[in-house]
Amino acid sequence: MSNIEQAYRGYGFAGRGQKNGCTVYQLKGEGGSGEMVCYDIAPGIQMSFNQLTMDSTFQSIAPVKKFLQIDYCIEGCYEVEYQNGTVSFLGEGDLCVTDLSRQVFVSSRLPLRKYRGVTLFLEVEKAQHTLSAGFPQAEINLAGIVNELCGKEQSLLVKSREDVERIFGKLSEVDERIQAPYYWIKTMELLLFLSVLDEGQRQPLKIFSGEVARSTKAVYHYILESPLAKVTISELASQFDITESSLKRCFRSISGSSIGTFMKAKRMEAAAELLTAGEKLSIGEIAERAGYENQSKFSAAFKSVYGVTPLLYQNRHL
Repeated sequence: MSNIEQAYRGYGFAGRGQKNGCTVYQLKGEGGSGEMVCYDIAPGIQMSFNQLTMDSTFQSIAPVKKFLQIDYCIEGCYEVEYQNGTVSFLGEGDLCVTDLSRQVFVSSRLPLRKYRGVTLFLEVEKAQHTLSAGFPQAEINLAGIVNELCGKEQSLLVKSREDVERIFGKLSEVDERIQAPYYWIKTMELLLFLSVLDEGQRQPLKIFSGEVARSTKAVYHYILESPLAKVTISELASQFDITESSLKRCFRSISGSSIGTFMKAKRMEAAAELLTAGEKLSIGEIAERAGYENQSKFSAAFKSVYGVTPLLYQNRHL
């Protein structure tokens, strides 16, 4: 039985097959499907590349002792709900370390209907034997990592995004001829990083009330649907019955960026579409639609997102 099957014992996968030396698990859930492409790194260690497009993958499974799960979110968001109705999010760029012996959530969702990420599954005792035999000079203590990072909480969020990105950044792009040793090296790099993680680089998953989470998700979808709406963050908070501070905190957990940065990016994406649409609007007219009275300020904002001025972007894409 593979690590993932032990960790998710009782989970009803939609299918299981082999492809290019790895195991592919198919998932079907509310409103869509997904797959987990799993590589056996070494005895007790398995790495999975996850691609999900659905509303929820949740099935109730029992906690599993002496299992460590490490998740890195590349794109999208994963939401878990606890017994008291509060929720937490694993958002873009987050690294989460979870002790699977203490699962306390009662449901999970994909609030953005998409999730792409990497998961490392470690059967602690078997993986420890592998690490001690194969790389004794590293002196990695998996039980110590679990106790240190998850001693008081089920899950811990790692804040050092630059270090995490360095470890995970190129995993999906590596030449398949060197995948196995490369994934092993990256596993060792990650465990070494976690073994010396100081308190300033870690925090429990942020917990939000169900009301705050629902309002923030509604704001998120409103911005997607109306990117050119001339509305402030304060006005959005009032419109969706949430305090501005709670909206800002929860929005960052969901999207991986501040709400201001997200609004600007989506506004510029909509402006870019107008620049190349058939309406033949002037730069000034598009700036006004994007909420900028001053064309030069619009150009500066556009360039900060796309790296070129609106006019140059328009000329390149027409």
